[in-house]
Amino acid sequence: MADAEELIRQPHGREQQVKMEIVSMIHGGEPPYDVIYHVAQWLEKASGEPGYAQYVLDAMRAVYGCALQHVRPMEDELRDVEARLVRIRAAYENPVFTEEEKKRIRFAIDLHVKNIARLKECIARAKANGEPAEIVKN
Repeated sequence: MADAEELIRQPHGREQQVKMEIVSMIHGGEPPYDVIYHVAQWLEKASGEPGYAQYVLDAMRAVYGCALQHVRPMEDELRDVEARLVRIRAAYENPVFTEEEKKRIRFAIDLHVKNIARLKECIARAKANGEPAEIVKN
């Protein structure tokens, strides 16, 4: 019991702030993925563990996107892959790279194009299956 009382006496400024942000996001109708990612970002900062939020994001995309076929994580990943492809193509056009480097960059372009096609197929299949990523109350 003394442990619980000690916890109650501790200042809760940061924790209270993130709790309010979570409730605000829920009341604002933010998607659950955004709420989870927001909490992961807060935990990353609070714990001093760089990369934690990205790890959570990657896990959500893999499990909810690829495995469970929820559209939102796949659309997010598609947007990111398309943005990277634009930057990679711009690098390919840059004359500072050697021919050997351009071969490697070309390989990255090809892989990104294939990944975009795969994601678009997965998104179309998930939409056709009609399985939205919604929380259903019991």
